[in-house]
Formats: sequence, structure tokens, C-alpha cells
Amino acid sequence: MGLVLGLLGGGGSILTVPILVYVMGIEAHAAISLSLLLVGCTALIGAFLHQEAARVAWKKGLLFVCFGAPLNLLGADLSRYVSGTVLLLLFGILMGISGTAMLLKRGERQNSTDERSIWPVLISGATVGFLAGFLGVGGGFLIVPSLVLFLQVPIKSATGTSLLIIAINSALALFGHRHTLAVDWILLVELVAPALLATYLGVKLTERLSAQQLRKIFGVFVILMGVFMVASNMAIIFNR
Repeated sequence: MGLVLGLLGGGGSILTVPILVYVMGIEAHAAISLSLLLVGCTALIGAFLHQEAARVAWKKGLLFVCFGAPLNLLGADLSRYVSGTVLLLLFGILMGISGTAMLLKRGERQNSTDERSIWPVLISGATVGFLAGFLGVGGGFLIVPSLVLFLQVPIKSATGTSLLIIAINSALALFGHRHTLAVDWILLVELVAPALLATYLGVKLTERLSAQQLRKIFGVFVILMGVFMVASNMAIIFNR
């Protein structure tokens, strides 16, 4: 999880939630709470590591969070009325969509500093904020495509900026899930150290890859995980 988060600026919850649910047998809502804590802490450290290479767009990142925060809390509140299986199924469908969009992306602007309109930031931030709260994830698999496709942020900058947004979204979503909060603190401590080490390695690896390579890796990874999530939860639904 840490390696993928540091390398791609997203995917922490994509890996963490399925591993906690399918491998470790933790109930979906409890896995979401643990994932938010683990991913949020790791993403915050990753954002500062990316900042060393000046790859965090702080203004867009903070605006993204500001517009998404109210809907993040609303989404977290509404998720209590949806079963864990449905949440994970929606999770997988959205991953497939965002991964495909990244694979279809052709090139990127060399200069992304022009601020033409605040509306793309508002709409993207609000949409991702709601989905992050509703699905109980940091939202990186939606944030990176939003920054790249709609806000024209270069992917390496989007990676670092996404980690900043994920850290804040995770904290907000965790607050929204406080009514169903169930965290294995010992397991969390055991997972944090290797996650942080792998995040550091992931950040360093981005320096050796081109923007096109990063987009392809992100797209393929997210699509594969999305297919797995959809297939697993469709099987659960049909076997009931």
C-alpha cells in the first residue's frame, strides 16, 4: 500500500480495504476505519516527501478539500444506510472508470499555472469529497484523474497534491464514520512503519519514471483492482 501510494498518489485504500476484508477477514466497515487511519497518516508523510521536489500544488489542493469537505461528511453519513457489499461494488466500478480515463489521456500541458476558472476545482472537489466520504476512502483513485484530466495538473504534481488531499479527506471521512468506528490499534501500529518506508521508496521511484509511464501504471493498476472488486462482490450478491 505504501509503495503504491507514494508512487501513484492514490490506491492506498484500493489495496488496504480489500486486503483487510478478503485476506484478514475484517468486517467491511471496520476495515474502512482502519484503512482511513493508515492511509491518512501515510499520505500526509508522502505529501511532504513529494514537496521536497516541489511537486505539490498547495493552492489547488486546499481548494479541492474546501469544496469537498461538506459533501465528504454528508457522504460518510449516508454510507451508514448502505451495505458493505454494495459499497465495495461501487468502489470497483469507479476504479474501472477512472483507470480507463487515465489510459485514454494523451499528453499533458507543460504549463499548468494558468487559473482560468474556479468551477473545475469546485465541481471536482465536491464530487471527490462526497465519494471519499461515502465509500470511506482517501479518494486518490479519483483525485489523480480529476487533477490530470479536468484541472490540467501534470501527473507528477498531481501525485504529490493527491497525497495532501487524501490525508485531509481521510481525516474528514474518519470523523464522518465515528459512529461505526472500530479500530485494531495494535494492527495499525504494526502496519504504519513498513507503510511509511515503502511510501518513501515509491516517492523516489517517481523521479525515475516519465509522466506517460506513470499514467499507464496508474490506469492499469486501478482497472485490475476494480475488476477484482466488482467480480468478488457480484459473486457475493448472486450467491445470496
